[in-house]
Amino acid sequence: MLKFVAPLLTLGLLTGVVIDNASRQKAPEGVDAYHANVREAMQLIPYVIGDWVGTDTEIRQEALKILDANSTLSRVYRNLKTGRTVTMLLVQCADARSLLGHYPPVCYPSQGWSQLSSTPRSVATNDGSFEATEYVFGYDLLQQSAPLDVLHFTVLPDGRIAPDMQLLDSAARDRRFTFYGGASIQFIVSADLTDEERMEVYESFFEAAAPWIAMVQSGTSP
Repeated sequence: MLKFVAPLLTLGLLTGVVIDNASRQKAPEGVDAYHANVREAMQLIPYVIGDWVGTDTEIRQEALKILDANSTLSRVYRNLKTGRTVTMLLVQCADARSLLGHYPPVCYPSQGWSQLSSTPRSVATNDGSFEATEYVFGYDLLQQSAPLDVLHFTVLPDGRIAPDMQLLDSAARDRRFTFYGGASIQFIVSADLTDEERMEVYESFFEAAAPWIAMVQSGTSP
């Protein structure tokens, strides 16, 4: 199987983040505890998910500085039976504006990938379902095609989950979210898996990250 390297965090467009007067408002009581709880909850995301065993991967320091993330996770899971890999990439920032450039249609092409498609996906969970977007990217490598599937969605601190950046963009302009930010989540797999196999991966990995996602959602009220 052709190995692939997923672009994890990019500097593309992130330098456009501007600090305005809203960021100098007094932080509401409890916001520091909220972000501390989000960081702590990330530590509980399991390294073993069924037959998948995870290994943490390094995130570039330049990207971390620009994102100014409160909590990040970049972890590659390998299936002990099939040898396939899945990358879980989680980024939560106290300022939602920092995430607006961390978006598959922006960061993957900036690293040489071509977007082949985007498809709305409804992913089942233990509590119902949520909407996400599944992107397929191609990369020409030694005359071989290396398709990559990326399931992406964003999480807001008022409990909402969105399939794109629209709600996060709106939240970045809303003073209620100034200190609570938001999160961007990607599950990255080889695109040669069947639809059924990919959906099974997405559902399993969401449930593994669900306690952390719930903590991100607990920041403020709509």
